[in-house]
Amino acid sequence: MSNEQLFSGLKSLALAIKKRVDEGISNRTIKPQEEEYFRWKTENFRYTDQGPDYSARGEYSSKPLWFATVFKLTEVIKQSDEYASALGQLITAFEKGNEFSSYLDYFVITVTNQCVSNTTTKETELDSLIATFLKDLHGEPVKYGANVELQGIVLRPESIEPSYGITLRKTKKEDVEKEFAVYGFMPYRSFLPRPSAIMRIEFLGRRANEVQKRVGKAITILRLFKVGSVEFISSKMFSESIIDKALGTVTSGKARTALETYLVTDKDIQKLKKFWHTMNDSLPENFFWTDVTPVDYRTIAYNRYSDALLENGLLERRIANAVMGLEALILTGETQELSYRLGIRISKLLSLLGHDPHEVKKTINDAYKVRSLFAHGSQLSYKGKKELESRYGDAKNLLLSVLDYLRTLIIVMILSRKGKDEFIDLVDDSLVDKKQEEQLNNIISQAKEVCTVS
Repeated sequence: MSNEQLFSGLKSLALAIKKRVDEGISNRTIKPQEEEYFRWKTENFRYTDQGPDYSARGEYSSKPLWFATVFKLTEVIKQSDEYASALGQLITAFEKGNEFSSYLDYFVITVTNQCVSNTTTKETELDSLIATFLKDLHGEPVKYGANVELQGIVLRPESIEPSYGITLRKTKKEDVEKEFAVYGFMPYRSFLPRPSAIMRIEFLGRRANEVQKRVGKAITILRLFKVGSVEFISSKMFSESIIDKALGTVTSGKARTALETYLVTDKDIQKLKKFWHTMNDSLPENFFWTDVTPVDYRTIAYNRYSDALLENGLLERRIANAVMGLEALILTGETQELSYRLGIRISKLLSLLGHDPHEVKKTINDAYKVRSLFAHGSQLSYKGKKELESRYGDAKNLLLSVLDYLRTLIIVMILSRKGKDEFIDLVDDSLVDKKQEEQLNNIISQAKEVCTVS
């Protein structure tokens, strides 16, 4: 059976659905229920280099809800001649029974939803739904994606397209003035989240679970671009597919604000595009997808980096996490002179990327002292905090410097494509051998192009 014949049969079914809906609405034999909604209403909205700023109040309203009506209509339509004819054509064309019966039910629900929610639905819109349904049946790719509320990143440009199918933009007033069903799951009724940016992802695919994987990968890339607590507040998935819907909103489940937020300026646009292209092809999958094994030293380091960025608490704990991330990358089982080895190796590597090696070594030494205090159940003394403040202006600046070193070295280790022991041996040899230093320089050349000194 040709695609044209299948299209014709589905078109007859779709038109029959539309006719039944139009007549039912006209003579009031079908009507929606009313559902109460809660909505945040913002005032004095503005977007700054620190993110969106506004005040808000809650308000209630009611809207029509067609869920029960659509369910009843679907059961009636399944008894029609048009439904039986379309199902027979599908079974003949694809030689499958029960599976295609459920697929056709999805089609009926989709068309019915379209017609009840928009009484001016045109035939061209029905044609579009049929074309998508046929793509589904033939296993052809259709559009999937997500609208993601982010925190930890602020944009000065109105929008950026760092990669094909991915757009970052400033938060708008309508992004926070959302509605929630009063009697449904209302994650944000008691507080109003403040997404600092909105990311939209679109791609052609065949599986709904690919959406979450791409969202996770994008967030990981942004978290590594600069030191920022980049995380999603919510991710609303969508799909054009009729038989494999990627619907619903996933929330982070934690009412927390970003501990560190970075600004993307106009000068950063090309850097971000290049960084995205490079990391998209190289990023280990277990950085953003938990079902992937094995977990190696780079993943451990990245997890420590994320903990220090996302988990609030003692400054000593956050610094300790950052230092342990560096240890996962730079130490190879040594048990002595750990602070010295860390300082020497990291200062050598970062000097090749434009950092002052003496400053790096002092910073690592100070951070390691804090890490040791925390590991042994102690905290910085009043005198210790004052010493750090005299060197860094604020003790937190020590944390930010170490996080930037860790972020940079994670990228270096990913792009070097060398085993850990081999890479560390090369770093040690480069301290005394000029040829080994040149070889190390060549190995990290790709990282040099995307890791600039802050």
